[in-house]
Amino acid sequence: MPIGAIFDLDGTLVAFKLDLRGARKEVIEELARRGYDTSALDASSYTQMILDAANAQTPKGEERRFEEARRAAFDILDRFETAGVVGAQPLPGIRGALDHLRLSGVRMAVLTNSGRKAASAELENAGIGAYFEFVLTRDETVVMKPAPTGVAMAAARLGLGKDSTYYVGDSPYDVRAAKAAGVKAIAVATGNYPVDRLRGEGADYAAVSVAQLKSFFDGLVKQKRDSPFRRPTG
Repeated sequence: MPIGAIFDLDGTLVAFKLDLRGARKEVIEELARRGYDTSALDASSYTQMILDAANAQTPKGEERRFEEARRAAFDILDRFETAGVVGAQPLPGIRGALDHLRLSGVRMAVLTNSGRKAASAELENAGIGAYFEFVLTRDETVVMKPAPTGVAMAAARLGLGKDSTYYVGDSPYDVRAAKAAGVKAIAVATGNYPVDRLRGEGADYAAVSVAQLKSFFDGLVKQKRDSPFRRPTG
């Protein structure tokens, strides 16, 4: 059975300048304008936590109110993300690593908290979209990382089994989402978090660069190929 690698996007594959704190601040202000209590939230609260706080306050029978608030929040995020897409560039060594994994038979996909519009533009600008079988964004998964929903959806779509599927990301939220979804968490210290922090979150493997992933996945592919339980071919 092949190996599957699901990648985070921002900070893992692509260098992308996003004013995340500014975006979260506007989302909080929008929720407050809609009557939600946001006193316990600030720009350091991760986005799904902000939305979860609003959802928890929504009375039963008024689910449409929260859906409208979430859509407004996504519109704010889309605006900030689109503004940052212009300068998106693949991180050093990404294309070489993706070429290597593809030639090794590793199946690849993307799962990101970004919206569909920004994610598509990022991958196109970086010139790496063709490496991936599919891309899942917050527009398809609805619940963002660190919730495991998106990772589980992507793993199911690859259809390789959780023991053959790995999620690669650069943040503690990526590690937590992967572990909660039951797949292996691979961390790369290419974003805002050092490798020791990522290991401390429980990453099954942590690397200081994406280039290190080539030898890691080579080992997995060889292990699968040499397994005595591998089905014979021919």
